Amino acid sequence: MHDTSPARPVLGASDLDGDGGRGLHLVAAVADRWAVGERVGPGKRVWAELSVKVP
Repeated sequence: MHDTSPARPVLGASDLDGDGGRGLHLVAAVADRWAVGERVGPGKRVWAELSVKVP
């Protein structure tokens, strides 16, 4: 995923009544690991790795 903000993403407190601020919480809840990748224009790209469980 990517955005156009130059600020580094921060996994912080989110406002439950707000319109945003939960994206990284969702990523952290399902991903094995995630990090900020390369710059994309004025923004940046964030990557995540998910485990695949094969029965």
